[in-house]
Amino acid sequence: MTAPALPPPSEQGTRHRVASSVELWRRTRLIVIYMAVVFLVVEGITVYGHHQFDPSYLVVSAVLLLMAAAIYLRQRTHYVELGSDGLLLRSSFKSAAIPYTLLRQSRCQTLRQFFDAPTRRELLTGSLSRFAGMSACIVRVDLDPAELLQIGRLLGRRTVLEQDLILVVQNAAALDRGLQLRIKKRPPAPAARAARRK
Repeated sequence: MTAPALPPPSEQGTRHRVASSVELWRRTRLIVIYMAVVFLVVEGITVYGHHQFDPSYLVVSAVLLLMAAAIYLRQRTHYVELGSDGLLLRSSFKSAAIPYTLLRQSRCQTLRQFFDAPTRRELLTGSLSRFAGMSACIVRVDLDPAELLQIGRLLGRRTVLEQDLILVVQNAAALDRGLQLRIKKRPPAPAARAARRK
């Protein structure tokens, strides 16, 4: 069985949107927009029936539409991208870049598989558990844990575990293949080598 062909470097610039933001938009868009339309219709009926104009309906409707627009823009601007020099993480108002020289390893597996170890099983909770069957790109990063945790906050809660950055994005397999083209083969970390000698 031959290994799958790796994608060409021309994939650079492809955006992989963060699954949690995309899912939030999918779950809320209909109800928020529907409620905004209902308030507009109620206001229209009130005015058409020659009743007193009540601006509160318009205010509520405008707030709902602004909320829908904010959620939509977030899922469009919340993504991971393969840059020319590093992995780019972008949120609505923040961004971070991790040079490829700091990336040691990349692999693609479902969150259920990643958290299957006895010491990790209890960590697959909250919003992350909704994506248990979804493939994620797991990247080992040579960064101080505190600094990595700060970067991980751009992706959402529970996206950093020790030195692993958990990228729950659309088409994680393609992101993983693109990263593997760019990550140089590096020796294991000193701690890993010491553990092997023991």
